[in-house]
Amino acid sequence: MDKKSKYLIIGAIAVVAFGVAILLSKPSPSVQTLSSTPTLTTPVPVNYPAIVKAVISGSIDTKGNATGKATSFNAKTDKVIYAVLTLKNVTKNTKLSYVRYLNGKYVDSKVALPTKDGITNFYFAFEKGIGDYPKGAYTLKLYVNGRYSQNLTYVFK
Repeated sequence: MDKKSKYLIIGAIAVVAFGVAILLSKPSPSVQTLSSTPTLTTPVPVNYPAIVKAVISGSIDTKGNATGKATSFNAKTDKVIYAVLTLKNVTKNTKLSYVRYLNGKYVDSKVALPTKDGITNFYFAFEKGIGDYPKGAYTLKLYVNGRYSQNLTYVFK
């Protein structure tokens, strides 16, 4: 066997070995790849500010608690509704925010900061301007420091 043939055989073996190495190095199905959809399973620290509970209500008491829970409102007669949040581990620097949608289309958003450390009650108020509320299904996506917390849904009929 001449030198040229030996080099060709060695080269072919190297290519096959490289291919086998690539195949063996593919991630297992449990490993997330760039093409897979990321999940939101990143652990949240125990003392991280959080929304423990959230409800939509037609009224609140003097302490900011919801006086009832509702998911359906009258577009002509209901003047103010509230997204009432029960919080934990919140400080003055905690950003509470929402993004609101009507029938799946963006309506508005807001970011608010609590007035003091340790508050447990907070609410966003939605007041009707001139005329009726637009009828339809609303979704309110709630966030704490930009991290998604939960959705609230309600309807104006």
